[in-house]
Amino acid sequence: MKKRNVLFCAVLALAGICQGAGFTILEQSANGIGRALAGMAADTEDPSALYFNPATPAWSETAKISLGTHFLYVGTGYEDRGSDPVAGHHAGGNYGGWSYIPNLYYVQPITKNISFGLGFSATSGTRMDYCPKWLGRYTSIETEIAVMDMSPVIAWKITDNLSIGGGLLTEYADMTMSRALSLPQLGATGLEYRDGQMKMQGDSVAFGYTFGILYEPFAGTKIGLGYRSRMKHDVDLKGRVRNGQKTKELLGMMNPGAEFYTSSDGDATLHLPTIINFGVEQKVTDRLKLMGDVSWAEWSVMKDITIKFDRPVLGTQKSKLDMKWGDNWKFSLGGTYDLTDKLTLRAGLAFDKTPVKDKWRNTALPDANRYWVSLGFGYKFNEHITLNMAYTHLFMEHVSYTQAYEAQGSTHYLKGRAVDCSSDIYSLAVTYSF
Repeated sequence: MKKRNVLFCAVLALAGICQGAGFTILEQSANGIGRALAGMAADTEDPSALYFNPATPAWSETAKISLGTHFLYVGTGYEDRGSDPVAGHHAGGNYGGWSYIPNLYYVQPITKNISFGLGFSATSGTRMDYCPKWLGRYTSIETEIAVMDMSPVIAWKITDNLSIGGGLLTEYADMTMSRALSLPQLGATGLEYRDGQMKMQGDSVAFGYTFGILYEPFAGTKIGLGYRSRMKHDVDLKGRVRNGQKTKELLGMMNPGAEFYTSSDGDATLHLPTIINFGVEQKVTDRLKLMGDVSWAEWSVMKDITIKFDRPVLGTQKSKLDMKWGDNWKFSLGGTYDLTDKLTLRAGLAFDKTPVKDKWRNTALPDANRYWVSLGFGYKFNEHITLNMAYTHLFMEHVSYTQAYEAQGSTHYLKGRAVDCSSDIYSLAVTYSF
């Protein structure tokens, strides 16, 4: 078995087509989802805007709390394009399913010009499952990843039309990953191969910072810029191989005196990117506002993933997989219209460019460019309670990949295409103003 066999399961930490390019979770605001997140860095009404720009809480005159929930469905089909795999089923290459993302944001004025903000949210993650016997089972089967973020911030309104803000980021990451292995062993007729499975679980804590600025150059025009720092997760892993005992015995016979293991602790480094959000909000009439947004994510930090085991797992102790991602850009336009004093309508469009380069695309992350179409509304029951609901459909481009893997003592190639790729986001949030 080559080192890539054991390493590749680590890439599953990045698996699935997430709602933001790469594996960023952008579902932070039901209000913003309704307009494809356009202008969030310049939003002074929604508490969840502090995720995009920590200077926004300074404009709040009363304390507000927003509790949001987002239900995501991702569906993608696999179309084989002439693979030469070992025995397996063509069925089961479809993947996706439902995910649930909660978040909570709180804004509290401290003085006339200074406000405190606090956010709890999932910022990165995915969940996916392939059929355990599908053609690409040696590349990926199951992945669950969740990164939770806590972000306390302080915002200062320096003048009537200018505020700044900043704070700390604390992230907790939890991962579960698995893939099949082709394990050699001695049988009645000689050397045989049997499927086993590598499963890895781990978690980590990382720290960073955020800062931002919000400026109103003219009445009705707001411009915001928010920055979230790069994060580095040193993930503590526990890996084990199921059905690997006979392979361990075979390797021991072939290498007298050497030690082989089917489980080990280990570690991996996961880099999350710097993110910059630039937003504009323009009041056109007393009822109509238009918004625009440009965001940049430094996914070029995802150059490779290296796994180090404390002791050799079936002969492998350290491996590296090149990723070579590029940076990501997202552009969005949207608007809101106050149909009545209580009911606000929203709509938006966005384009989100994948950081994954065609040459390095694989089944663990067949990420693709995506196009957002969003609708939403807000209803103000009274001066304290507002309900926001939104729906977004994401159209994703079809992408192809050719991926090499080792099985039954030789190199094979999985040649496939991700088809019928789409996603739906259903968002709901309740905001209470004190």
